[in-house]
Amino acid sequence: MKTEYELLTAPYMDELMKNLKGFVAINSERDPSTMDEENPCGKGVSKALKFFEELAKKDGFEVTNYKNKIVEAIVGKGDKNITIMAHADVVPAGSGWDQDPFEVVEKDGVLTGRGVADDKGPLLACYYGLKALKDKNILGDYQVRFLVGGAEETTSEGMMYYFYEINKPQPTLGFSPDSSWPLIFAEKGIFNFKVRDTFAIDKVYSIDGGVASNAVIEKCDIEMDADSDFEEYVKSQFAGEVEFADKNGHRIVTFIGKAAHGSIPWVGKNAAMMAVYALGNFYKNEKLMSFFSKFMMTRGEGLNINMHNDEMFDNSLNLGIFKYQNGELFAIFNFRFINSTTFEKCKAIIEENAKPFKTEFSGCSPLLYFPKDSVLVSTLLKAYIDETGEKDAQPLSTGGGTYAKEAQNVVAFGMEEAGWDSKMHSAGEQVKVSSLEKAMAIYARAIAELGKNL
Repeated sequence: MKTEYELLTAPYMDELMKNLKGFVAINSERDPSTMDEENPCGKGVSKALKFFEELAKKDGFEVTNYKNKIVEAIVGKGDKNITIMAHADVVPAGSGWDQDPFEVVEKDGVLTGRGVADDKGPLLACYYGLKALKDKNILGDYQVRFLVGGAEETTSEGMMYYFYEINKPQPTLGFSPDSSWPLIFAEKGIFNFKVRDTFAIDKVYSIDGGVASNAVIEKCDIEMDADSDFEEYVKSQFAGEVEFADKNGHRIVTFIGKAAHGSIPWVGKNAAMMAVYALGNFYKNEKLMSFFSKFMMTRGEGLNINMHNDEMFDNSLNLGIFKYQNGELFAIFNFRFINSTTFEKCKAIIEENAKPFKTEFSGCSPLLYFPKDSVLVSTLLKAYIDETGEKDAQPLSTGGGTYAKEAQNVVAFGMEEAGWDSKMHSAGEQVKVSSLEKAMAIYARAIAELGKNL
């Protein structure tokens, strides 16, 4: 038997599928080469925001585009609001696809394409859940705002502009259709810090690894003088994880690790740390071995910054960028902390225990935490359980960061499923058609139930 909200939203599935194909066809990666005043995140992101703007206007929402940073679609009036925060930008497609990443391909009930899981698929599932309520006049005497941003994967500048520069009202209650079911009640605090030092490494000209602070380094290149003894050593220690080539009269030794999201670095294998250990151990380089001992452990044990509790589990430490050239080392780490500590305490501990390496800290994305018995968490959880029948479902904590941190009274709410690998941020990103259909009903029920609390 279908639930009342499944029956309500089912007629919108064809529209969702059609528009998801058009939405994904837009390459909405952040593109500095096409950024200007009219396109603050690049032309691709602006095109994706325009896509949603035109869709919402056609469907009868009150729509405003705020400088191609945020598109706002409103239904209803009132002093209280439900605010939904989704994003139209995507991470770079990268390599390894067996299809055009900006085309939705359907096979055996599964859709693949960049953005189908993060966040264009969930965005549209939630949008059509809201549209179904609007079309049937089920919404009450309150306002629902659907906000679509263009920089969630990078700076979140659009939401910052919307809430803190033009000072739009904060959400009364809200959610972001992002991350995992059933919902996220807590997100770790996140900050980056840089590490620098100057020292020599025998035979080495440069080391280069990593593309982003929040990703485990998959590949690291060492440019050096040829050394057959070193090559034999790394072949024996890193069998199948090292490659060799020649370039400009130098030897290129490439370590191959395993990529992973920076929030769970223990799932991956850091190629730069492999290179640091190999060079440090073989050439007896004390600075490299000190770097390895301090920064290798992915929960921060080497810096005495490891912490654990039963709600948010562990701190995490990820080396995302590693460079060495002209005798200068430069590294960027991504650190995520649980609610047993604060940014200021973590900063002081890292500064002290990283010595003699110099450290430099950037701003902090604050920790988010809502009690499980709060109105927001309990209402969303009940809506999920009522639609799925998963009576034992419990709220989750995460090391990831979502739009929920950019406003008040907002949590992340789906639609990543337990046991399903969406390949989010990787080649072959995928979502099940049935999951999108179910999500429409969950989101429609959640909006209706939140409205009863306003």
